[in-house]
Parts: sequence; structure tokens; C-alpha cells
Amino acid sequence: MKHTPYNSQHIPPQASGNQQGFWSQMARKGVHFPFTCNNHHVPEKELRSRTPSELKKLKTFESDIYSEREIHDITFPWWGLAYFYAVTFAKVIAIYFMPLAFLVFGMVNIFTKAPQSELNTAYLGLIFISVVCLLIWWSFSFFNGKLPIKTLFSLSRETGMVTLHGFGNKVRFSHPFVEFDCYLTTSPTPQGFINYQLFLVHRYNGYKHGVPIGRFINGSRDLDEYKRLWNMIQAYMDVSQPLPDIPMNEPFRHKDNATVAYDKAHHRKPDFWFSMDDDAFEQAVTKIVERQNSEPPLGEVIPFPTTDSIATTPNTASA
Repeated sequence: MKHTPYNSQHIPPQASGNQQGFWSQMARKGVHFPFTCNNHHVPEKELRSRTPSELKKLKTFESDIYSEREIHDITFPWWGLAYFYAVTFAKVIAIYFMPLAFLVFGMVNIFTKAPQSELNTAYLGLIFISVVCLLIWWSFSFFNGKLPIKTLFSLSRETGMVTLHGFGNKVRFSHPFVEFDCYLTTSPTPQGFINYQLFLVHRYNGYKHGVPIGRFINGSRDLDEYKRLWNMIQAYMDVSQPLPDIPMNEPFRHKDNATVAYDKAHHRKPDFWFSMDDDAFEQAVTKIVERQNSEPPLGEVIPFPTTDSIATTPNTASA
């Protein structure tokens, strides 16, 4: 089946959404971000995610994960996540807790009359724990890059499709970008802070899952940053607009027609980001962030043409 890319200049009429599904209803109680005109804002976290010097060290920018055609948000399978957390836990114990433990037992050995046999047993236990933690930590250098990954969701500029994957990397659903609504949900953290989550919710199906696009700036507590993220994602999906101007996009800006036309019209250097050293990069990003903070994070709302027909949007995952 041929899919039509999203073009904000030519949006097909959209039917009113239904309110099916408990999860969809709960998500829609959050803050709704409408479709808006591109104001070229991007989240600060995306600007700073990679410095030019870090990007230049990468062997290749040709990737099935991130390109001018499609973005894949990836994660580890459950056991991969468990291993990753185990490595982090082992590293913290090896670096911080074990030296402190040896210091404490050394003090006990010097300043108390504890039986030497008990101290020797404690030392052996500490050595055993240290060795195990170091082995787990060092194993990551061997397995890093070799752990299997799975796609959580994908955004295709080329086809205009948004696809969510589930268990076993199977596709849960796949629908045109224009059929999704963007909602910001909130929940309190144990520390009393507000945790933000940004989802794409399909307008016409009561799915139990949304597309968690907020993962791109996961952990941010700045509401405007999520609005800028929504602007950036709209710009990425919109074939009438240039790719978002972030360092990660620079290697393939020349491959996208709308971006080439925009860069030529605005006299943007092909190596705008890569020509900078890290100090110049920091200054440029700071200037962009200051400008963005003085402007609304979203552009003007795009009025969608409507239709009275009943929406029938099949799941095109197998198409």
C-alpha cells in the first residue's frame, strides 16, 4: 500500500475523533498540543545531545535508526535492561561503596580488638563482592554494541507513518501521522516533582498504548521543552518543511529536497554545526536557547479541514 507523507500545506479532511478505550480517554485528560506551523524551535536537550566533536568521531552516519527518511526509537529487551541496570549498580558499588567498606574495616582493625579471624572473613567477603562487581562492570566493555535492541516506535518522514512496536518487536499499530493527537500527561514523583510524558494518541482507535515521543527529552521538567519537542517532530514529519536544525541532522540535510531548498534560500552553510569547535558550539547553542526562551514555543495553530464522514482507519501494520 502506498502511503502519503505528511504535508502541512495539504492536509486531507479529518473526521471527529472517537473516545473509545480507557487509556485513550485518560491520555486525553492531559494537555492537548495542536498541530502548529513550524517556528523552527527545538528542545535544548536535542541541541546539546551531541557536540560536533562527538559526532565527528562516529564511524558513519548512514543508519537504519536515524536518517532523513525515518527515526527509530530503540530500547533493550527486558533482560537487556536488567543487565544494563546490573552493570550500573555494580559500577557504583565498585567505585564508591567498596573503598569505603575497606576503609571502615581497616579502621576497625586498627582501633578495636575484634577477633582477627572475623576480620579476615569480612575482608574475604569484601574481596569477593569487589571481584564480582568489577567483572560485571568490565563485561559491559565486551558486550557494549553487541546487545540486541528492539524498536519501540518509528516516525517515517518518507511515508508519513507512525508505527508502535510491542513485545517481540511485533508491530502494535501503524497509522498516518496526521491521524494522531499529541497529549502531555503528568504524574507526581516520590520527591514531589511533576513527571511529564508526551504521547501521540490515535484519534480513531481506542488503543491501550500511545507513542511515547517524550522519550527524546526524557526527564525534562520544562513544559515549554515538550512544546518545542512537538514542534520539532512536526517539522521532521512535514515534507514541506526543512529538517530540524540540530547537529544530528547535519550529515544528511543535503539528501532532503525541502531542506536543500531552505538552506539555499537562507544561505545556510552545509557544515554550519560541523565547522565549529566545542567552544563555538556552546556559544551558538546558548544564543539559540536564549532566543527561543524569548519567543512562544509553538507556532500558529494549523486549522484542519473536517469531514462529517465516519472515520475508518484500519491498522496498516501489515500493509
